[in-house]
Parts: sequence; structure tokens; C-alpha cells
Amino acid sequence: LFKDYELMDTDPIISSALDVYSDECTVDNVEGEILNIKTDNQKLHKILHNLFYDILNIEFNLWSWIRNLVKYGDFYLQLDILDKHGVMNVKPMSVYDVERLEEHDPSNPDKVEFKILTHLSPHAAAIGSKGEQALQQYEVAHFRLLSDANFLPYGKSQIEGARKVFKQLTLMEDAMLIHRIMRAPEKRIFKIDIGNIPPNEVENFMNKLINKMKKTPVIDQKTGEYNLRYNIESVTEDFFLPVRGGDSGTNIETLQGLANDNAIEDIEYVRNKLMAALRIPKAFLGYEEGVGSKATLAAEDVRFARTIERLQKIVVAELEKIAIVHLYTQGFEDVELIDFSLELTNPSMIHQQEKLELLTQQVEIANNLLEQKIMSREWIY
Repeated sequence: LFKDYELMDTDPIISSALDVYSDECTVDNVEGEILNIKTDNQKLHKILHNLFYDILNIEFNLWSWIRNLVKYGDFYLQLDILDKHGVMNVKPMSVYDVERLEEHDPSNPDKVEFKILTHLSPHAAAIGSKGEQALQQYEVAHFRLLSDANFLPYGKSQIEGARKVFKQLTLMEDAMLIHRIMRAPEKRIFKIDIGNIPPNEVENFMNKLINKMKKTPVIDQKTGEYNLRYNIESVTEDFFLPVRGGDSGTNIETLQGLANDNAIEDIEYVRNKLMAALRIPKAFLGYEEGVGSKATLAAEDVRFARTIERLQKIVVAELEKIAIVHLYTQGFEDVELIDFSLELTNPSMIHQQEKLELLTQQVEIANNLLEQKIMSREWIY
């Protein structure tokens, strides 16, 4: 799967779709911050702000983390934890290198560990002999898109639905190009009158004639040799036919190239399916004009806003886990450990607009009722 996703990432449509997901998930709020830390405890707020903005540098890193998460369905961060100080650094780990172990220990069914698979991995070298040692649950932040139980305990990539369609589209595009190059060129038929030349001389006569009429062969400038690898004539070869008797008289006819008009329509059809699988409106991948004046895609499309909201919840849940590990190592306990909430800015203003409209209507109705003195103040309130 991962090899396929990497191949898909080389496609301009899918690559820009992954960028769009990351861009929309990491929008600044009014204060210009990506992550909003909500807590009444000022000390806690200061520690968490330092963790996310100074240590993790999420303003720069979160974009690439989300892109990897969306692309593979999983993303791993190894936490460098120093006792009494908390999380000092994080290292992204390759999805190829990590195996998540669940329910492997009968004495502790809830135990979760992460095993480093590759001996060549720098993370394996960091944790001891041959990478056999497992990392504990608190040492790794595992972001995963849990949308399909068949993929458990791993996530399912956001572009998994486009995998089959992408292969079809690639094949069709290649077929169209090959057809254009090989079958589309026009060819000519030269019917050469050979008069009374003896049969055994016809071939020599034709070869002489053909060599005279052919275009200049392509010469390699460096070596001076005839370059057969770039012989454009192999594609557009004309036909030379000797004729005599009743058909005599030199004649040149044109053989039409094969048309391939429907190929573009077929490709459009498959590409539309690809767009549907990516769940991003076509306009935002550069395929339609008149996108509108709104700044973000989620503000244009409610369904896309919900997809972004779901991704942000997954990211926030794991960022909260990192925060709790950080606070616990610094000596916080009990309620203080969870006395905060994190929030990524959802670029969609539609929900807020709806709330404001509702509030406006309520205020108007309340004003009218007060002016007309139909109901008591308490009832209106």
C-alpha cells in the first residue's frame, strides 16, 4: 500500500490534494496561532504554549505531519522525554519502520508497544541492539485515521479510495500518448512506375530511390555516428510500392493517421472518479474557473469542512496525549493533567454564520415581544 501511495504522490492531482488537506487543517486563527490552548490555569497555559510553539514548533512542523497522516493513514512521532523536564524533542518515524503491538501480553491486555522493524533505521540504532527493543506507548505519538476496522490497529489512508482509479487513469493516459505517437501520424504511399526494369533489379532501384527521397538521418553530434535510438522515421515510415502494367504511372497517396477522439472523454470520466475519491471540489485542484472570493475551500464546501474537522480531531487527540506526557513528567497530577483543551482552527465560517443568524433572529423576536408587551419579561428571557 505504502509503495502505491508514494507513486500516487507523484501525480499532480493527488499531490495537490494532499497539500490542500494540510493547508486547510493548519489555518491561523484571529491571533495568528494555529493551535488554540484553552485553560484557566495560567501556569499550565505557559508550559503548553512553550511545548507546542517552542519545542515542537508546530507552526512549521504540523503541516508536514498532517500531510504524512493523510497520505499513509498513519504517522508516528518518537518523543524524547527527559525526567522532570518533559518532552524535549520529537522525531518523525517512517511508517515502514514501526509495528504497533496490541493484546500481545496476556498478563496485561491493554498494553500497547511499538516495535522498530528495520535494523538500518536510525531509530533502531537509538534504542539498542538490532532494534529488538520495543518503545512504550507513552514514548510514541501514533496519529491514525480510524475509518475502517479491517486496517486496525493501523489507520486507513485518505487516498486509499483513489488507488484503483489512479492505476486506471495512468494506464489510459499512457495508452492515449502511445496512440498519439505511434498511430496518429499520416503516412504516404508512393506508387513508383518501374517501367521495363527486370524483376531482379527492382529492389535495388527502389532502395536507391528511397534513400534519395528520405529525410536526412539523425547524426549524434558528439560521436558523429548515426543515432538509431532517435529515428523519427520508424514512426512515420512511408510506403514505397513498385507498380507496372495496367497500374503504371507514378502516383502518391496519403494514408490518414488513426483518429483517437474519444480518448479524452474516457480519461475525463476516470479523472472525475478520482476527484470524487479525493473528496475535494474540482475547482480547487485547478480544473474549473470561478471559484468564488472566499479564502478557503472549507468555507466554500460544507462537506469538505466536515472532513477537515474530522482530521483535526484526530490530530488534536494525539497532541493532547503528548501534552499529558509532558505535564506528567514535570510532576503534574490528577485533575491538573487534563485541565486544558486544544483546538485547531476550522477554516469553515459556515457554522458560525448559522449560529449568528439564529441569535440575530432570537434578539429581534425578543425586542418585538417586549415592545408589544404581550408576554412577561421572564417568559421572553
